[in-house]
Amino acid sequence: MSLNIPLPAGLGDYAWLETLVQREEIGQTIPLYIEADDGIEVVAVSLLCEDDLRMIYRAPNGWQLLTEYELSEDPIIHVDDLLDAVVAFVGTDARVVQKLAQELGEKLEEHWKMGFVPYSQSGKGDKFEELRQDCNCSGIDDPSIERVPGMSEIEESAEFRCHNCMSLYGIEYQGRRIDLDEVFSAEWLFTNSTPDDIVEIGAEDSFLVYSDGRPIDKTERVIGAMTSYGGDTSSSFARYIPENHQGLLYIRDDDAAGYVTWEELDGIQVLRQLYVRDHYRRRGIAEELIQTWCQEYCEDGVYYIDEPNDKSRSLFSKLGHIDGDGEYEAIELYPIRGVGNSLDGSQTLPQ
Repeated sequence: MSLNIPLPAGLGDYAWLETLVQREEIGQTIPLYIEADDGIEVVAVSLLCEDDLRMIYRAPNGWQLLTEYELSEDPIIHVDDLLDAVVAFVGTDARVVQKLAQELGEKLEEHWKMGFVPYSQSGKGDKFEELRQDCNCSGIDDPSIERVPGMSEIEESAEFRCHNCMSLYGIEYQGRRIDLDEVFSAEWLFTNSTPDDIVEIGAEDSFLVYSDGRPIDKTERVIGAMTSYGGDTSSSFARYIPENHQGLLYIRDDDAAGYVTWEELDGIQVLRQLYVRDHYRRRGIAEELIQTWCQEYCEDGVYYIDEPNDKSRSLFSKLGHIDGDGEYEAIELYPIRGVGNSLDGSQTLPQ
């Protein structure tokens, strides 16, 4: 291994991570670990060392160096604690590091039979599709529907899904089950609720509803439900955190058609999620969302796009925001973060 650091005989632990961060040549560590009863067992670490990124992992025959990649731009570092560091890579580094992170995830799945999302691709969209083809669930009142936690940081948020195929049918609001069709209707959104702001877009049948994330009301719950809806088919969907994220909800024909969320990082706006419901795709809604967002909220003409995929890159390129000469410039951003997996009662720690 080209990096001369102390390596444990087996899996690493918290004390080893503390040793690493004290070394002069290591600027930041990003661990992947397993939570055990008596502490943590580290199976991989990404090391930020001056101008390069190095990824190491524990294979059955000892620690291995996966990659040593020279960075072209300074990453953005955010650290809450030793286990919860986030390093965001920008520009050309973002695309390279995204592939390297997936390679690391594949190595860990190969050796430890355990996935670390988002390093490993869950394939849950394909799994859900297969399950739903064979499932007979029909609505929120079906006997197979059960209450489960929601895919957002909204306190006490809950969803109603089929326990066989995980189809989403509704959310819980003020102790009541609300069908998804009702949640996505403008009538429900505006009943006994006042959104933060309305953004007109010059169309009789369409407008945008703005959310600053606080206080949490119906707009935030609609965005949270859409996050779950999109997350069912894509592993790239992150949790919606109203406390940190602002949002624009697109209303067309009295129905919630899509949304975009963002937050500020080091003084630059970061687009976190862009989603349009299936029924409203290929109508220019995604383009209109981005263009309006840029005009209203992107004052400096430069913004980051978080974890873009091939489809979203195509959209931003079409708008002239990537490798183009448009009014706005979109810079790719890809974060890697510390991730811990918990073992349930049926699992044992890999050896």
